Amino acid sequence: MQQRVGLARALTSNSDIMLMDEAFSALDPLIRTDMQNLLIDLQDELAKTVIFITHDLDEALKLADHLVILKDGFIVQQGEPQEILLNPNDPYIEDFVSDINRARVLRVRSVMEETAAEADGISGEVDAEDTLESVIKKSGGDTTNLYRVTSGGRQVGILHMQDLVRALVPRDPSERVAEDA
Repeated sequence: MQQRVGLARALTSNSDIMLMDEAFSALDPLIRTDMQNLLIDLQDELAKTVIFITHDLDEALKLADHLVILKDGFIVQQGEPQEILLNPNDPYIEDFVSDINRARVLRVRSVMEETAAEADGISGEVDAEDTLESVIKKSGGDTTNLYRVTSGGRQVGILHMQDLVRALVPRDPSERVAEDA
């Protein structure tokens, strides 16, 4: 309850920016999830900028639309969480994101083929903001499926299940060595 009161107090200040430092770290997992969801709903409704400091990468990936990862006081990588997960630019970041459940974090928009063109053999329709986990469930695990991707009621792309599956596998550090050579 104290966390909710603290959040309410911060909101009553009517400030354009809120700074939250490890705001949910002392909460049990169920209350923490509730508070994260409440913060997301409030942020959407009130359109406030929230700077959220956390050491919990899962929490950061859930809450952030822009992520800054620091090491020893320096920025190692910043950007949209989807981009950081799919394209870590440093061995530290690769290690940092290696244990993340990518299916729960990645969105269809990050792995789809952008196109307004119709395709044959469409298995169904998914939203660009759906998680890959929800698409896997919808597909029943069938990797031959092809989905029309929509946003705001119009087609923005096509999702090939093979691309979804590839996105679930973190990049092998040995690939980075080959790319840098």
